[in-house]
Formats: sequence, structure tokens, C-alpha cells
Amino acid sequence: MSQQTLSVPAGVGGSPKRWHVLSMTFLAYLYDSLDLQILAICMPLILTELAITSAEGGLLASATMIGTAAGGIIFGWFAENYGRKKAAALALFEFGIFTFVVYWVDSWAQLMILRFLQGLGIGGLWGPIVALIAEHWQPKYRARAAGCMLSTFAIGGVLAAVMGRYLINAFGWRWLFVLTGTACIAALLFWILVPADKVIKRDESKKREDTVSLKELFAPGVTRLTIGATIAAACQMGGFWGVCTWIPTYLVNVRGMSVEYMSLFSICIFSGAFVGYYFYAYIADRFGRRQALMLAFLMDTIIVPLYIFIPDAMFLFWVGPVMGLSFGGVFGLFGAYFAELFPERIRAMGSGFAFNIGRGVGAVVTPYTVGVLARSHGLGFGISACAVIFFLGVVTIFFMPETIKKQTA
Repeated sequence: MSQQTLSVPAGVGGSPKRWHVLSMTFLAYLYDSLDLQILAICMPLILTELAITSAEGGLLASATMIGTAAGGIIFGWFAENYGRKKAAALALFEFGIFTFVVYWVDSWAQLMILRFLQGLGIGGLWGPIVALIAEHWQPKYRARAAGCMLSTFAIGGVLAAVMGRYLINAFGWRWLFVLTGTACIAALLFWILVPADKVIKRDESKKREDTVSLKELFAPGVTRLTIGATIAAACQMGGFWGVCTWIPTYLVNVRGMSVEYMSLFSICIFSGAFVGYYFYAYIADRFGRRQALMLAFLMDTIIVPLYIFIPDAMFLFWVGPVMGLSFGGVFGLFGAYFAELFPERIRAMGSGFAFNIGRGVGAVVTPYTVGVLARSHGLGFGISACAVIFFLGVVTIFFMPETIKKQTA
């Protein structure tokens, strides 16, 4: 049965079940972000126990990102044709199971396969859950609701760091994957508590015509939205991972900060990001998604070069939360903006495609590019190049449409 999403009722904030949807998508994305980040926490022990090189360890992260790109397409298509609730619950269950199975791996090849399979579910979750938020929350609150749900990316980063600090030595790295694998239990709760998609029975003779296909993302009038949103996601993801991958090394090796003190870097930057999800969401709901996104991208563009031009290493360390503020702002705003950008019929598929293809390209290409630039021009130059990527995000959003006026007209 094909599904057609109906508009949220004109209540105070949205549908009567909007808080159920918000709480369960919040929990689902917490597992999503934790699963994505737990690999980095466990990597040193994985390299030793499985006797693999750092390059092979890097390929584990690449396999995950490739999986997220594929998952965004597969589960996005599934969501539009069989239901967004079904797609989200299945994606959550899928990566939960394959994360749990990591406990038994004994080779790099096995872990590579599992990381790709986990990536499918991780990438597949994003589109359906932002579409569910858009379905159940009125436009005037939608950015804040989506920002609240997606802020779990920051919480997942802090939680992963805490698990690495207090659990990994006591129980071993495999048990961290077991704990994260409880996402399959969360999938059951999601299925029970999230209301069913509103569906309309179709004429069976027109079933083929009603099926949503991937080519609709490149139909007239939609192609520029798909390409623009994908470029914007690639700019944010590329800049974010380029900065976060190399700034700790820069502050230790170039600026002389102690390795012990740098253990707090992730907590500081993710704490700032957590606030940024809410701060920029408020701006977006008041003044528009496009303006808020351009502001957040612009702040990224300005702050990153500070690591090159300001000599005080301790000052730069505490700039981390300020930089995280705009990181969180862009990530959170993508949820409402992408969901509103695409026609309702392909909302989950379009959002998931743009975000995950952009994430895959940005997260794989930029950290490597920064490393190449560091060899020839120094690490500071390589990191500062990320400012150019963020500014490309400003330019991309400038040529994209505003959505809140259309939604509230």
C-alpha cells in the first residue's frame, strides 16, 4: 500500500501525538549518533586486538560512511512507499542487531562488513525521522522540535567519550558495542509508541503510478533542491570532520597543549554544539530557516581561521564550544529545512538522500584532503582550508529557497 502523508492539524503545536514522536525520534537518533561515534573511541584497542594498521582502521570509518549513503537512499525509498514509521523502526533495529554482533568479530574483514551494514541503518534513519517531525509539528515550532531531536548527536558524542573513559578499561571495547546494540530494543519501543502513518488506499490499477521512485528527486523543479541540499550537507560534514579530525593534533603537536588536557576537547565542542541546536533553531523559527543556516555557516567560516591567527593555545581550546555552537546550528537546522524543502510525497527520501550522500562525501574526502595539505603547507593551512568549505555552504544556501514562508502562508 502506498502512503500519503497528510498535513498536521492546526492545533497549538501540531498533532496530538507530537510529543510521542519527538521523544522516540530523540531516543532513536541518540542511538544513531552513539553508534556512529563509538568506533573512534574503541579504535586504539581494535587496532591492537585485531592486529590491523591505522590505514585499515580508517577504512572501517569509510565503510560506515559508504553504508550511510546507501542507507539514506534505500530506507528513504522504503519510507515513501511503505511508511516512515516502518522505515525508521527497521533502520533502528537493523543497525542495533549488527552493532550487537560486533562482540564476536575476530578479523578486520568481518568488522568491515559489519560497519557497512551498521551504516545502512544509521543513514536510513535520518530521512524518516525528520519527516515524522515535520508531519507532527507545526511550522512555527518545527525547527525547535527538529533541533531538539537532532541535538542527540552532541549528547551521543559526550556519552561515547564518557563510555570510553569509564567503561572501556573495565569491560573491554566489545561491550561498548553490545550496549549500543540495545538500539534494537529502542526500535521495539519506537514501533509501539509512534503513531502509524496516515495512509490512503490506492486504486490497485494505478499502483505502479503511485509508487515513489528515486528519479523523482531529479524531476523538473526538484533537481536543484536535491543538488543544493546535498552540496550544503557535504559542506557542513566536510568542514566539521576536517576540523574535528585534525584540530586536536594541531593543538598538541603545533601549539604544545598536553595530550591529557586534549581529552576534554570532544566534550567541550559537543557541549557547545548541544546549545547550538536550540539557539539557531529559535532563530530559524523566528526569522527563517535560510537566514539562520547562512548565519551558522558564516560563523563556522569566521571561527576556523582563528586557530591559525591567534597564538594563545588555551584561548583556542576554549573557542571550541563557540565553534561547536555553529556546528550544532547547521546540523539541527538541516532537519527542519530539508524536510520542508522537498515535496511532501518525497520528504523522507529527499531529506535522507541529500543528508547522507553529503555526509558520505564530506566525511570521507575532507579529512584526507586536510592531511594532504598539511604535508605540503602545514597542518594550520590545511585546517584553515575548511573555512573555504564552510563559506561554500553560505553561498549554496544563498541560492536556495526559504521554506518557512511557504509553510506558514
